[in-house]
Amino acid sequence: MTSHTLLRIAALAILASPLAAQAGDASKAISLAGNLCASCHGEDGNSAIPNFPKLAGQQAVYLLRELKDYKSGKRQNEVMGPLVSGLADEDLANLAAFYASQKPAPGTVTEPSLLPVGKTLYLKGNSASDIPSCESCHEVDGSGSGKFPRVAGQNVEYLLEQFRLYAAGKRNNGTRVMRTIAERMSEKETRAVSEYMASMP
Repeated sequence: MTSHTLLRIAALAILASPLAAQAGDASKAISLAGNLCASCHGEDGNSAIPNFPKLAGQQAVYLLRELKDYKSGKRQNEVMGPLVSGLADEDLANLAAFYASQKPAPGTVTEPSLLPVGKTLYLKGNSASDIPSCESCHEVDGSGSGKFPRVAGQNVEYLLEQFRLYAAGKRNNGTRVMRTIAERMSEKETRAVSEYMASMP
């Protein structure tokens, strides 16, 4: 069995694991989102700042996990950590529900010439370097599922930074699968698949 196959099995096993999301109330987070999050992520979660993630339409389970990881320090970020440190778990769940309910805006492609390469990587992976397809976890349309985030329409620079953090071992929350994939991808492959993700509606 190849390591490519093992990575796919590991990813699918995580996808099938029970989800322990705390249901949030989006209506209770409107004020909090506007006061605390909008300056970086936009009023509706569609950040216009390239290195900040779009949150609109993101999976609520994923958002809640990330917010809790920022709060606990499992995911390190000098801005997000202090920002959520004083919030109750109920607040985090409400924020996750709020952004999940927002309509995602189309992404911006910066290097269209890389889209064919990115599409192939996203849908088929690269068997030569044991890189599995992205759609195995993030769905064919990039919408994500449960703990696996929506990547469709995401900001390219944000995606690139996450690949770099995974490859360098500096993003330790989430799955080992992503670190392994990021370590195996070339700079061109990382850019290409990020561009393709951004192009997805």
